[in-house]
Amino acid sequence: MLMAVPKIKSAKGAVELAAEVERMESSLKTLKAELKRFVDQNGAIETKEKVWNYNVAVSWEFHESGLRDMADQLAIEGVNPWKFMTISAANLKKIGWSEEVLRQFGQKKETKRFSSQTK
Repeated sequence: MLMAVPKIKSAKGAVELAAEVERMESSLKTLKAELKRFVDQNGAIETKEKVWNYNVAVSWEFHESGLRDMADQLAIEGVNPWKFMTISAANLKKIGWSEEVLRQFGQKKETKRFSSQTK
């Protein structure tokens, strides 16, 4: 059941709509937790369009010498390894270098993403 989306006509209306989105997101989180509990006990659930179940996500963690060897192998195969090997934003934070220092090695890329943040 979809609700009619009201047109925002004022800042007050925007605040009210944002509060409703927050309420719905909280409800969605609670509903998913309950569905997860049921799936834990009873297995996958199918709707007309989806199957709700656990799906395996695969990732790799390489040791330092493995990364070096991988970069060497890519270079031998004629592939620029630096097109594939990047440092995540979380790891850059851990390094703790300023933007001024980072600019010596590359350029900053900013992406706008619409979301809320906790005050």
